[in-house]
Amino acid sequence: MKIIFVFTIMKILIRTLVFHFVCILMFSLLYLNIAGDMASEDSSPVKFLDCLLLSTTIQAGVGFTNLSVHGSIGKLIVMLQQLILISTHAFTLYIFTL
Repeated sequence: MKIIFVFTIMKILIRTLVFHFVCILMFSLLYLNIAGDMASEDSSPVKFLDCLLLSTTIQAGVGFTNLSVHGSIGKLIVMLQQLILISTHAFTLYIFTL
């Protein structure tokens, strides 16, 4: 009985991690597509690594990077990623309190 519970928890953890990695990659590509609405502190062109850093810090709950989003679509994408992050945290907390 305990072994089944441990495997169930491990499956949930692995699925959660995969979901977060997929979100980070997907939002990195979205940010790269709207790179024209973004600005970096040093005025350098926005690269994929910059978008990956932005997506990772938002998904981690930090949200601090040298990029800033100026357009409405970019702001909506950032809010969508934050809402997904909040939802997954709430769901994960619910699962682990059962």
